[in-house]
Amino acid sequence: MRQIQSLIEQKQKEWQVDFVGLAENVAPAHAPKEIHWLYVAGNQSIAYKNIRLQVGRGIAGLVWKTARSQKDKHILADVEKRLEYPIARTEKLVNVYAVPVMDKHEVIGVLLIGYRSAIDVFDEQKIEKFALELSSLILRNE
Repeated sequence: MRQIQSLIEQKQKEWQVDFVGLAENVAPAHAPKEIHWLYVAGNQSIAYKNIRLQVGRGIAGLVWKTARSQKDKHILADVEKRLEYPIARTEKLVNVYAVPVMDKHEVIGVLLIGYRSAIDVFDEQKIEKFALELSSLILRNE
């Protein structure tokens, strides 16, 4: 667990982004999914700990449901998006990029990278490569 947290912090500095977060399912096997932000770097508060993600809702929930990366811009300027994306609202993220962390064909996490400014350039290849790296670490920790 510490290894994942330290990698998240390292990537936040290396990529010079404002926020990096990893959400995972914390529910026991055979129980409904309960997705939480477990590892974050660059957070402004601990309010992210109270966010309960739903599959199909919000940017992380959409990534979890579709198993596809998602990018969104100008979130705070759009009232609907502010309501729909609790992590963006809580952390005041303007532009985000979220990718699924996969185990074969199953989503086991969502990696979210965000900026609090107008910057909207994401190194998608590096982020997706890191998601692959996280996959093996998550599976080892189970």
